[in-house]
Amino acid sequence: MNDTANNQAGNGDQAEPHKTTNGKEPAVEIPAPEQEMAKLREERNQLELQLQRQLADAANIRRRARQEMDDQKRRVIEGMAQELLPALDSFGMAIAAFDGGNTDPKALVEGVRMTRMLLQSALERHGLQEIRATGGAFDPLKHEAVGMEPAAGIAEGQVLRVLQAGYMIGDRVVRHSRVVVSGPAPKS
Repeated sequence: MNDTANNQAGNGDQAEPHKTTNGKEPAVEIPAPEQEMAKLREERNQLELQLQRQLADAANIRRRARQEMDDQKRRVIEGMAQELLPALDSFGMAIAAFDGGNTDPKALVEGVRMTRMLLQSALERHGLQEIRATGGAFDPLKHEAVGMEPAAGIAEGQVLRVLQAGYMIGDRVVRHSRVVVSGPAPKS
């Protein structure tokens, strides 16, 4: 046996290098520049189409979200309006009674009280609560002091009077109570 045959027989577990039929290295085809440019243009066009679709999808998602928010806002306002309409009707009846010749002030005041109760209960059902202030300590997170008065027998910083009621929804102040606060007693 010759050496080449022995080497091949003894090294059967080693992979043989790739051989071509003519004994030369395999040829690598290099595409023409025009073909490469056409391929790149096609890829670019596909990527541009993908991008346009993604942008359109994002715009549609934003539009739908905005529409859903507008619809939700409209439903909340409609629900609130339905609860406030009885109070509005009550005001209308009070005005009609006054215009119709009923000048009894007690009846008019009672009608206004009932209308206020209707309005207040509708707002409370939606979470609006009046800030109770009179007699309590001044709290700058809930109250706006518009004046200070000395008050005998009352400690400084106590709410003496509420000039305008404040309101909260949950723990968030919608409007601060405008109050007069007790100040230092006058020095004699």
